[in-house]
Amino acid sequence: MQNRYFGKKWKLSFPNPNQYALEDPESGKKVTGPLNQLQRNYIGTYKVDKTVYFAKQNKQEFTLVFNDPVATVNSYLGSLSVAVSTKQSTVLTLRFETVVPKRGQDILNTLIQVYNEASLADKNRTTQSTLDFIDERLKLVTGELVEVEKDVEGFKSSQGLTDITSEANLYLENVKTNDSKINEVNLKLGVVRDIQRYVDSDSPQEKLPSTMGIDDPVLLGQINQLSELQLKKINLLATTQPNNPIFESINEQIQATRAGIKANIRNIEASLESSKRSLTSNSAQYEGSIKKIPGQERQFVSIKRQATIKESLYLYLLQKKEEAALSYASTVADSRVVDAAYSTTSPIKPKIPITYLASIIFGLLLPMGYVYGKDLVNNKVVSLSDITKSTSAPILGELMYEEGSEAIVVKANSRKAIAEQFRALRTNLQYVHGKTSIGQGIVTLFTSSMSGEGKSFVASNIATALATSGRKTVLLELDLRKPKVSKYLNLGNKVGLSNYLIGKANLSDIILESGVHSNLKVISSGPIPPNPSELLIGREIEELLAHLRLNFEEIIIDTPPIGLVTDAQILARLADASIYIVRHGVTFKQQIVNLNNLYKSSKFPKLNIVLNGVQLTGSYGYGYGYGYGYGYGYGYGYYSDDHQKKKLTLKGIFKNFFNRF
Repeated sequence: MQNRYFGKKWKLSFPNPNQYALEDPESGKKVTGPLNQLQRNYIGTYKVDKTVYFAKQNKQEFTLVFNDPVATVNSYLGSLSVAVSTKQSTVLTLRFETVVPKRGQDILNTLIQVYNEASLADKNRTTQSTLDFIDERLKLVTGELVEVEKDVEGFKSSQGLTDITSEANLYLENVKTNDSKINEVNLKLGVVRDIQRYVDSDSPQEKLPSTMGIDDPVLLGQINQLSELQLKKINLLATTQPNNPIFESINEQIQATRAGIKANIRNIEASLESSKRSLTSNSAQYEGSIKKIPGQERQFVSIKRQATIKESLYLYLLQKKEEAALSYASTVADSRVVDAAYSTTSPIKPKIPITYLASIIFGLLLPMGYVYGKDLVNNKVVSLSDITKSTSAPILGELMYEEGSEAIVVKANSRKAIAEQFRALRTNLQYVHGKTSIGQGIVTLFTSSMSGEGKSFVASNIATALATSGRKTVLLELDLRKPKVSKYLNLGNKVGLSNYLIGKANLSDIILESGVHSNLKVISSGPIPPNPSELLIGREIEELLAHLRLNFEEIIIDTPPIGLVTDAQILARLADASIYIVRHGVTFKQQIVNLNNLYKSSKFPKLNIVLNGVQLTGSYGYGYGYGYGYGYGYGYGYYSDDHQKKKLTLKGIFKNFFNRF
């Protein structure tokens, strides 16, 4: 097959039960032919047979891909290995790894068969050359023998000769033996001269000459040695560059062997020439004795002698051919198959114990490495340990994250999970304040590191939780730059603290009903002033808080984040306790370090931390919180127990699983 067809997809179909069709992938032309017959065309030489499994196939069209034989062999070489069974053993073990056991067995068995055939062919090179030489001589002698026998019969017919004298018969018997020996010598001389030409040739591809009639074991051994050296050189040239030093040794051995052969040939040739001269002298004596025979009979004897010479030569060649054939047939390979190829009862790859071990190791190490690596590159707070490692400030509580739609989640008689979370936080806050004087309200300040951590949300719901417990509570929206409390409660913000602090509003004008609970009042921020910090430094804010302490039991202050402005620090001196909001996945770890500095400096009285927005599906798997284990979320929506739970989908299961990492 031409190289350009390798790797292409051919379509094989069967127009009828006894015919196939191959579609050329390039031209689209269909090549048809009968089944089970050898085909020769532009594609190559091939045969299409149906196996016993064909009837089980439902389809009648197949796709064939012809692979490059060289590329296929190279791909198989990587799966083949040959090794000595033991150090002192002469047994080789051949091993072939494949996913198809039957194919592996066929490859190994065929490989051994071809190897033995090649080994026999190498050993029989000389014998094969002898057989080829004899066959050529037999063709020539056979033709000559036929012609001379015709001449004998023709002479006898034309001369009316029926028999010859006893003297003529004696001559023929004597000359026959002598002529036969001369023929043998001439054949041996021809063989010797062929060997001489073979030795003189520098081409390693030169055909090995016949050694018919040569009985010298030294010469025969030298010829075989030269043949093996040249064969070794040919094999090395297939994989090694000609300038490799290994060829120097081989070439030296070849030259030495050639010199030895030439010396032996000269001696053998001289001996044969001497024998030929002696036999020729005998022949001359026989020819002298034939002159005594009558002329007609003498002429017949001469023709008969030629026939006898050809006949004896023919018989000699047949004898040598039989001897060579026996030698060829009796040659055996140097190797012997101890066990035919067989496949293992169980797969060798992958090794099941190692696979299990690797699965366990990777199953443990990869997730651990991923979590550990993610923790190394993560600069956000995702667990309580991220807080406790950076600060010794106490943690007041945690609030879980869940999606929802309400801003104020704490309501009277509410049994929602988030409401319970805030009630637990309210209880903890009361322990922070401890015992208080009657008639003296408590001021609690709420702040955070930056916007978006849930400070206003937590302050609003804590205020609501305190109010629902019967405590008179007022919520101050002192985040004058970015107020959110009034938005949560849907209150107007045209008049508020900023108006009061500059003397443009009375206290009665800015204290508003929350609309959430009768015990909860709200003082909104009012219009955003150009100088919020200056307003908070004045005496007015101190007087305001002093008045509120006398009229309320709980004063909750929502202040700006401390990481942006100094408003919270200005107000901290007027508070009894400070709550610092940290949000899971939002607050940076470095900000906890800054928080710790504030805690150590005591700038914020009774500083406590609330971890907000903890996700139950997070990497640390929170599932606790004051004995409730409920979910809670920050945002403008929260999950309610009264709502129907979302249907768990396969996508949701995978999302929750991978969120753990």
